Amino acid sequence: MTDRSDGTMSNEDAAARGDDTASNDDDDTIYFEDVEPGTVTRCGSTTILREEILEFAQEYDPLDIHTDPEAAAESPYGDVIASGYHTLSLSVRLLVDAARGDRAVIAGLGIDDVRWHAPVRPGDTLSVAFEILDTRPSESNPAAGIIHEAITVTNQDGETVLTLENNELVERREPADGAE
Repeated sequence: MTDRSDGTMSNEDAAARGDDTASNDDDDTIYFEDVEPGTVTRCGSTTILREEILEFAQEYDPLDIHTDPEAAAESPYGDVIASGYHTLSLSVRLLVDAARGDRAVIAGLGIDDVRWHAPVRPGDTLSVAFEILDTRPSESNPAAGIIHEAITVTNQDGETVLTLENNELVERREPADGAE
């Protein structure tokens, strides 16, 4: 189940538990005005398997440290490690399931300060949390606002493995004054 800081669950989680009150109405949509700076949301966790590391790397990041167990055994890591892009992709999935799927997202505007702090190994359980750093109305689109958030990914030992900041354009419930 998705672990949100406010104790709520997503529609998908409610449906999975047999809660037929879950709906996909606009009433459940989180608009720009609903997002408060300082809010921290925990997005749950996922365990990464060796086979997933090898499959992702073969397709998208075929370095020996990700794809070749024998070569990786001779590396400073002693075993294969997940591609940083794999870690980032897993993190995005948890973010969408926990929060962005309910948000009125128009577009991603960019990610900044992506940092891989520690290797992700087979069997690691990754947890994702994000904090809303700030929000501001869009200067070019009165029907939208910009949400700036810091995302932190930790492993089962509480060690930070990935950090980044994200900016996204989110629909406003009501366009700003003067907009049509």
